[in-house]
Amino acid sequence: MSDLPPLFDEDHTCPTCRLAYGDLGVDRCLALAGESTSAIAALLATLGEEALRRRPRPEVWSPVEYACHVRDVLVTFAARVHRGVVEDRPVLDPMYADWRAERFGYAGIPLDVLLVELAAAGQGFAAEVRSVPEDAWDRTVVRRPEEERTVRWLVRQAAHECVHHLADVTASVSPAPPRAPGAAAPPSREGS
Repeated sequence: MSDLPPLFDEDHTCPTCRLAYGDLGVDRCLALAGESTSAIAALLATLGEEALRRRPRPEVWSPVEYACHVRDVLVTFAARVHRGVVEDRPVLDPMYADWRAERFGYAGIPLDVLLVELAAAGQGFAAEVRSVPEDAWDRTVVRRPEEERTVRWLVRQAAHECVHHLADVTASVSPAPPRAPGAAAPPSREGS
């Protein structure tokens, strides 16, 4: 696990999408996750096969791959929230997102199947979050010894993933604005 990027802090503010974890209550997180997954599904439904599966660059996922990742984030984080509530300081497995994309064929999933799975993942995540007892939000999970995070953080992180990847999907299907001659290229959005 030494090659994993560190988890964001409990009070993280994303420099790209500007979400500030400290400002996010549970209800807002559920709204963000629901709105983002609905927007992803609506956008995917407007795309032709080639646009769904085209990677803008080899190292950047296609819209359908991002949507599969969001589905898996919601399922994984629902399980993480559950474990955080019912276990004492459970150790979390990393998601290995790129491995999942390759191993489970994200690029080839039929859109109708993905849309059903994405909706079910969103509903399951929301149901699990709503079931958290009021006294459990500060219970902790661990990925590495120095990475202890609360159940509340898990919900904020999942919402952030949904919002951030909606932006990734939108950017992957929208043409980049023209640059003035001699202008520098915009900064890379990778690493989100």
